[in-house]
Amino acid sequence: MKTLFKLELQKNIIRTYVAASLAIAFTMLGFLYLFAYAPMLEPNDKDMAIFSGYHNLIPLFGVLNMAVFCVLSAVMYSKFIIEDYTGKRIILLFSYPVSRKKIMLSKLGIVYLFTVISMVASNIAIFLVFGLTEQFIHLINESFTLFILAQAIEITLIMSFIAASTGIIAASIGFVKKSVPTTIVSAVLIASLMCNIVVNATANKAVLYLLAIVILTIAFIVSILLMKQVNRMEVE
Repeated sequence: MKTLFKLELQKNIIRTYVAASLAIAFTMLGFLYLFAYAPMLEPNDKDMAIFSGYHNLIPLFGVLNMAVFCVLSAVMYSKFIIEDYTGKRIILLFSYPVSRKKIMLSKLGIVYLFTVISMVASNIAIFLVFGLTEQFIHLINESFTLFILAQAIEITLIMSFIAASTGIIAASIGFVKKSVPTTIVSAVLIASLMCNIVVNATANKAVLYLLAIVILTIAFIVSILLMKQVNRMEVE
C-alpha cells in the first residue's frame, strides 16, 4: 500500500492541493475575524448574538470550514478517481499488476487523510493566530485559553471527519455518473445539508458525535461498494 500511495502522489500534483489548503486557511482566518467583529457593527441586533462568544464562534466557524474542505475533498476525488476511471486512463489503470481494490483503497485513503490532516492543521494554526492577536485586539469579551483551544480542536476533528466522509459519498455519486461536475455539485448539496444539521446541533455535542459516526459508517459502506464495483468493471 505504501508503494501505491507513493505512485498516486507522484501521478497527481499534491502541491496544488497544499496551496489550496493554505489559501483556504488564510481566507478562513479572515472570516474568523469578520465573525468576531460582526457583533460590534450592530451591538443592539439580537441576530448578531450567534457570533458572540467562543461557544458560538467555534461551532459556526467549524461548520463553514467543514463545507469548504468537503468541496476540496470532492475536487480531489474527482481528480484521483473520477478522471482515472473514465476514458482511456482506465486501460492503463487496469494494466497494473495490482489488485483493483487496493488501487481504489489507496486513492480513497490519500484524499481522506489529506482532507483530515490539512483541515486540522489549518484550523489549529488559525486559532493560534487568532488567540495571539486577541491578546491585543480584544474582539471577543472572553480570554482565549487552552480550554477554548481544546474545544476548537475537538470541533475541528469532528468536522474534518465529516468533511472527508462526505467527500467519499459525493465521489460515489459522481462515479456512478462518471461525471466531475456531478461529484462537486453533490458535495455542495450534501455539505449544505450537513451545515443545517450541525448548526441546529451545536448545543449538543452528543448529536455531533452521532452525526459523525453515521456519516463515517455511510462512507465506509460506500468505500466497500466502490471497491467491489471497480473489481467488476470491464474495459470497453
